[in-house]
Amino acid sequence: MNLLITGAASGIAACMAELAIKQGHRVIAADVDEAALTSRWQHQAKVTCIKLDVRSQDSWDRLLAQLDEQRCPADVLINVAGVLRSGRVGELQLDDIELMLDVNVKGVILGTNAVAASMIARGYAGHIINIGSLASLYATPGTTIYATSKYAVRGFSIAAAGDLKPHGIAVSLVGPGPVKTAMLELQRGDEKAALTFSGARALTPEEVASAVLGPVMRKRPLEQFIPWHEGLLGKLCSIAPGLFLRMTKQAAERGKKHFTADSYR
Repeated sequence: MNLLITGAASGIAACMAELAIKQGHRVIAADVDEAALTSRWQHQAKVTCIKLDVRSQDSWDRLLAQLDEQRCPADVLINVAGVLRSGRVGELQLDDIELMLDVNVKGVILGTNAVAASMIARGYAGHIINIGSLASLYATPGTTIYATSKYAVRGFSIAAAGDLKPHGIAVSLVGPGPVKTAMLELQRGDEKAALTFSGARALTPEEVASAVLGPVMRKRPLEQFIPWHEGLLGKLCSIAPGLFLRMTKQAAERGKKHFTADSYR
């Protein structure tokens, strides 16, 4: 299959691309950082590198036009590209707000819409996988706009799944906990992001990639949270948000102790 993966120059997306190649798939690796993308994948015969700004409709149009010219349509879209900037209400910066909403939300919407239209036009029952977060369930103070963006990704993915079901196209939301990537390192030591470190450990990129290219691609679920028990707890927290907020102070203190923990390195 042809897998279109956004944010593929680094992090979870790059790990997914590597696993996809090992599984025999062809990868369309897309990222806004063309130099990093090319540097990473230029020697891989099964990878097509395309510069993509997920925030731009024109950029998505050019990517799909290029895939049409190469007769390499996307069978699976995995929307991974995302950004995180910490910040509390009253201290938020406009640039951070716009960046997170544009990349994390608008980018997923534009990509899902564009690729779905392509799949519908060729009558292909494809699969769109949107990478959310446990923050799609936990409205985490301190990383407020990031949580807002991931809540939006979950809502959009569920609605999109309903829109596309008549066409046989599946939409799955995958919500991993914190993952050992550069994004996590940017939060280390930042008290506003202490809740990110409040769990027992961080996931590895390989764990997330294996879940996405394993059971998620096989079973095409509506949503899957990793680890599953954190997803269950998150849904309970969504039902009782007041209780969740009462728990955050203690959880943040635990997170600060985990800034230097081996389980988060």
